[in-house]
Formats: sequence, structure tokens, C-alpha cells
Amino acid sequence: MSLFGYTPCFSSDAPVLDRAFRLAMGGMTINTQCMRKGILAEEKPCITAGLDYTSEWTRDAAINAYQAAALLDPEAAWNTLLSVLEVKDGLTVVGGQYWDRIIWSLGAHRLWKITGNNTDLRFMYDVIRATYLQCEQDEFDPADGLFRGAAVYGDGVSAYPEKYRLPSLSSGILRWSAEHPEERAPVGGGLPMKALSTNCVYMRSCEILAEMADALGEASGCWASRAQHLKDAINRVFWNPGTGRYDYLACECDAQEGLGLAFVILFGIADEERAASVIRNTYRTPHGIPCVWPAFAPYNASGYGRHSGTVWPHVQGFWARAMLHAGRGDLFAAELFALARNAERDMQFAEIYHPENGHIYGGIQEGGGEYLEWRSCAWQTWSATALLGMILDGIFDAEHDGVQAFLPPGLKYAGITNLHIGSRIFTKTIREVSP
Repeated sequence: MSLFGYTPCFSSDAPVLDRAFRLAMGGMTINTQCMRKGILAEEKPCITAGLDYTSEWTRDAAINAYQAAALLDPEAAWNTLLSVLEVKDGLTVVGGQYWDRIIWSLGAHRLWKITGNNTDLRFMYDVIRATYLQCEQDEFDPADGLFRGAAVYGDGVSAYPEKYRLPSLSSGILRWSAEHPEERAPVGGGLPMKALSTNCVYMRSCEILAEMADALGEASGCWASRAQHLKDAINRVFWNPGTGRYDYLACECDAQEGLGLAFVILFGIADEERAASVIRNTYRTPHGIPCVWPAFAPYNASGYGRHSGTVWPHVQGFWARAMLHAGRGDLFAAELFALARNAERDMQFAEIYHPENGHIYGGIQEGGGEYLEWRSCAWQTWSATALLGMILDGIFDAEHDGVQAFLPPGLKYAGITNLHIGSRIFTKTIREVSP
């Protein structure tokens, strides 16, 4: 049901959350535009990446659907997922930057589970399967059982250590293979790195394929086996007993990757003991978990890298979910209130924030042959859906009728009304239980 027809209302005893929720709903609304892209045959409402972006990116489409759009506007979420598909050699596959095309599966799976609509299930399964097999052929390394490629959202060179700088002082990691031909991988996109977040998404995609195959009455064993092998490889190669957490880049960088660490907990890759160790040994800035920590040189000489050291709200959203999954409601609440305070102060959800003062900050990265401070784009959709997801899923468990509703520390009550999910209207109020 379109946002323009039915708008959910949230209330609590924390005005900062109430105002942030309204701002987040506004962010989703203003970024919903009619487009004809991908395999859409006509213009339909799609959710763009933000006010400063004229279109959608594959990872944004998937993350926005996963975080909140599948709940709030399944029609626009589905249109957006279709808008990033393409037909190649007679197969419909996911387009976009090659290393994280498969993240489309997270958004599609969430949409299927929330709507309960099996009409598009066969199509979803075929798209994910074809895309996975293409990526497996190009990027899978049987030597260690992992996939090559950049980190999920790490398309900028500031996300990586010195090895991945570009002689041209360009900003995009996709240029690395062309500028380092002697070091490129012999097949596929050429990036030799193996990132934690990306391999976690491949693992989860195999689980999704197995679940969908079961629902379609098809053999699922091959996908379940792939998922288990990937899980084993991630635990074998990325786990670092010295740091007490999983490394960022396999065998070459033990930095902290917020999104990857959230995924190992959220997707059940880490067992209980390792999950607890990850939480103990993960650094959180005064304004939320950083995308990567610490910031890499040379960006740390004059600030923080655009993709290292800074706070990106979509990472906060996944980390908050992981903390709730691990039973750390206090850490969930920390991310929720940190993001809400920033949004209330700025009257919008920006793309990136400074880790020390929480102000809107684009970070340092190459561009046009020099190092410069980039812009943090305005009204970023996945920043808004991160907060919406924390509230709708984290507090109210709206997808499951509030079975595991949770009142975060610092709140005495929270309520949601007029949330339309399929044919039902979800209404829930949670109050602090008096001792």
C-alpha cells in the first residue's frame, strides 16, 4: 500500500524519536519518484537513493527494502528492485557493481516474507540463482572457499588500506584493476580482496535460495551445502583470535568493518561465544558504530576517510539489529538514539556523519586528482530506513505481529498505529512494567 495513502503514526515519551520518525517517513516519501528503468515496462514509483541521487543503486534498493520499505511501501520496494535488473544472454539478472549484486536477494526475500505473496517467488528465485551462479563463476576462489570483491558498500578507495590507492588519484575502487594490471585477479572484475561483508551476503543468499527452493518444491540441498561451506570458510579465514573479532579483508587487513561484523551476528555465522567477543571488541564512536575503524592513511592526517572512520546510518541500522539479536538492548538503544539525535538536530537524515561531533560530514577521499573533503548527501534514504527499521522491527517486531516487541532502555512507552501490512492494520503499544 502506497505511503501516500496510509501513513503510520509513532509516539513515545521521547520527543527526539517521535520527530526523527516523522522525518524518516518524510525522507522516504520525497525520495519516491516515478521511473522507468531496468525491466520496468512503464514508469512506476521507485525509491531513489536520496535527494541528491536521480536514480537507485542496487545495494540501496536491497537495503531500503530490507530495512523498512518492504513493510511501508511494498509496491515501490518491488518496483525499485525490478529497476536494477537487466537481461543478459536471455537471463534476467541483477545489475550494478559486480561484487555486491547478490545483495538484491536480501531485499527480495524480505519482501516475499512480509507480503506472503508467492506470485513472484519463482521469478525472484530465478533471478537470484542466475546472478549467484554468474558471480560464482567469476569471483569464487576454491582455494579458500571465499568470494573476491570489494566490501558491500565500499565503492570508494578510502574504504581500503594503502595497497588499494590509485596512481591517478581517482576515487572509485573499480579502477584499481586497470591501474594495477600486475596484481589483478586473473578472472572476473580483478579485485583480489575478499571482504567480510560481501562473503556474509553470499552466504545468506545461499540460505535464501535454499528456503525459496523448498517453497517451490525443488531440491535445496546444493544451496544449503554452499551456505554451510561459506559459513565454515568465513569462520576459518576471517576469525582473528588476536583481535577477538573477524577481520575486514581476508589475510590482509584486520581493521573493524561495522557492516561485516553486524552480518556475522545477524546471519548466525558467529556462534554465541564469538558473537560476544565481537561485541566486546568492536569500537563504537560517540555517535555510532563507524563503517570501518580506524580511518586509513592518508585520510587520517586531516580527518576521516569518506569510507573509513565515518558513521554511515545504514551500518548503524544493521548493527542495531545485530545487537538486539544478541540480546544487547542497551547497544541497540545507543544506535537508535544517536541517529535520532543527529536527524532531529539537522531536520533530515544525511548520508554520513563525523564520528567525534556527529555533524554532517562527507569525509576525505581522492577526487579530480587531489584529496578533498567530499559532500555528505542530503536526505539519504537508507539513513531514514535505518531508523524506521529500528523502530518498526526493533521495537514493535511488526513483521511478526509484535511477538517479540521490545521497549528500549530510556523509554517508558512506545506506540504505533495505522501501519498497513498487507490486508491487516498493525497497532501496538508497549509500556514499561512497574517493578
